Amino acid sequence: MEAEGRREQAREQNQAQQAPEQVRGDILVVEDTPASLQLLSKLLTDAGYRVREAPNGELALWSAQAQAPELVLLDIRMPGIDGYEVCSRLKQMPGLDEVPVIFLSAHSDTDDKLRGFQVGGVDFISKPFHFEEVNARVMAHLKIRRLQQQLAAQNDQLQRESRQRLAEIAHMNRNASASVYCAALVHELNQPLAAIMSNAEAAELFLQMTPPALDDVEEILGDIRRDDRRASELIQRMRELLKKSDPVAQRLDLNEAVAQVIALLGSEARMRRVLLQAEPAPAPLMVSADPVQLQQILINLVLNGMDAMGASPQGIGAADGGCGKPRQVVLRAGLRGDGMAEVLVRDHGCGFGANQERLFESFFTTKAHGMGLGLSIAAAIVQAHGGRIWADNNPDGGATVGFALPSAPAAAGGQP
Repeated sequence: MEAEGRREQAREQNQAQQAPEQVRGDILVVEDTPASLQLLSKLLTDAGYRVREAPNGELALWSAQAQAPELVLLDIRMPGIDGYEVCSRLKQMPGLDEVPVIFLSAHSDTDDKLRGFQVGGVDFISKPFHFEEVNARVMAHLKIRRLQQQLAAQNDQLQRESRQRLAEIAHMNRNASASVYCAALVHELNQPLAAIMSNAEAAELFLQMTPPALDDVEEILGDIRRDDRRASELIQRMRELLKKSDPVAQRLDLNEAVAQVIALLGSEARMRRVLLQAEPAPAPLMVSADPVQLQQILINLVLNGMDAMGASPQGIGAADGGCGKPRQVVLRAGLRGDGMAEVLVRDHGCGFGANQERLFESFFTTKAHGMGLGLSIAAAIVQAHGGRIWADNNPDGGATVGFALPSAPAAAGGQP
């Protein structure tokens, strides 16, 4: 018998040690009747729940704010703040708005139940209650809540992975177009490098004069520094475009973004005999966006517009022999009626024809050598920034692709 007693004692101690790991849920019980509060708390504790007690609405709100419970059992008829008001306030508190609330009441008419659901309750238990029913409802709502939390966590993970995949695909797209960018860079660098060489030769001649023309040399050195900065900016712009990095949203002016892309693709447009034209908005168009991704959207749309106009004719902006229209791509920035900032990229090619509905599908292309990723990546980036993108055939020929992004709120101090 003594050995049996020791085994029983050891079993009880083992259960006591494991109890914290076996807690089934953290429950806040709000009940103004002491006997009912004690009884319900004891039954729940014996069933494996961690229970906190609150005899009135004020203490319930304080306890919930101090540490969020997993579920609230809430009496409706209480002095001071009643259960409806407690529930309504909980649903307005960050971190507590998703905690399930089950109402307890001796009144079970339909109006009471409807009001409870209207203020955010998830269930209703009538008094006098049967603990089996209370336990079953508590278990069910705890399970639902935990499944919701798991689903939210998985959704957040999927969104993070989706943004990462989008960044990787966008980087691949930039690399795939690197030949165009590099050709533009080489062409743009020729001018400042040639100017540096010419100025250096001129400075050498001025220094050989007797006496040396130092004022002229000083002016030449200023020109060399200017051209050096321009070449450095071109290289840096290319590095930023091609580097692989996580997107970082910044306050940007769409007018400036359009001007930068026209400068970057200027030499490519001249080689194709295409005139690039900007029509900026009269005031800054501030948006919150990743600068590299925003530039990529514009580059993809401009390159598509130039591709749509086919082979180069004799003069820049001259009529295209295939469609009889000027070879021109216009980038127009403006503020929409709904407050969003938009950019319209209009070309004078031959339009989309019957393929308009599939333009933003991945790997769909009407080009003989296209990958079908430019517009789909642009669409994905726009949507990731909370915007929208669309495409239309122009009534007079050609096509327009536009996108709109939410306007950025005004910066502190009223600065644009």
